Amino acid sequence: MIEDYIQLVDVIFDTDFEKTSVFLFDLEKYIYVRMGSVIKLPLDVGTILPATSTSLECLQTGNKVQRMVGAEILGISYTGVAYPIRENGVIIGGIAVTGSTERESSLRKLPSLSKNLSESLQQVAAAIENIAASAQALADGGQALTIQSQEVNDKAFAMGEVVEYINSVASDTKVLGLNASIEAARAGEVGRGFAVVATEIRTMAISSATSAKDIRKIIGGIQGLVGKMTIELEKVGGNTQEVSAAVEEIGATIETLAESAIELAALVENI
Repeated sequence: MIEDYIQLVDVIFDTDFEKTSVFLFDLEKYIYVRMGSVIKLPLDVGTILPATSTSLECLQTGNKVQRMVGAEILGISYTGVAYPIRENGVIIGGIAVTGSTERESSLRKLPSLSKNLSESLQQVAAAIENIAASAQALADGGQALTIQSQEVNDKAFAMGEVVEYINSVASDTKVLGLNASIEAARAGEVGRGFAVVATEIRTMAISSATSAKDIRKIIGGIQGLVGKMTIELEKVGGNTQEVSAAVEEIGATIETLAESAIELAALVENI
């Protein structure tokens, strides 16, 4: 009796975790239906075998019938397979199974997708390494500029000392020029030529003192700018170091993902 195969239907249904639909039918109709969670056909117990079904075709041909059905009918593609059941060489009915082909299709695509993902991640990892190297180079350059700016500041300080010396010399020269003018005046007509020289010396001393004052202001401005530049460079250097560390961490994460993608591809090939 065809009803004796009901337990077989349950076994098939449970084996695929209730996803596959399984039908038991006699020569006219479906007598037992276990509708899966993925493919839901409009078939119930008592439904007459459709004229275009694999169930009826397997009864007519006496052979297994397998048919691919596109997603245009149920919104998802699936495979239908029907097997005739014989007793004493006589067909008394059959079992039909319908299962989604999406999983098989996904499994076929998964290796290539995993490979593409792995290659993309490797490319990103390489780009991250370049960025990290550039960030480190920028940090090193900023540190070098900081050192150089400090050297400039030291040179400016040394120039300030030189200017102070020039200013001191100019002051002394001015006094000497004044004393020379006094002595020239005492000498009368004899010291007239010397008085002219003394006046020029005083003029040069005053000019030198004025120039030294201007140079001192310029050096002060340079020192102020260098100080600000040093502070900004130190900030940039600190930020760049943080960026470099963050990029290296991202690179390590991407490398881990790339390794996982490779392992996934290997696992898929073994499925």
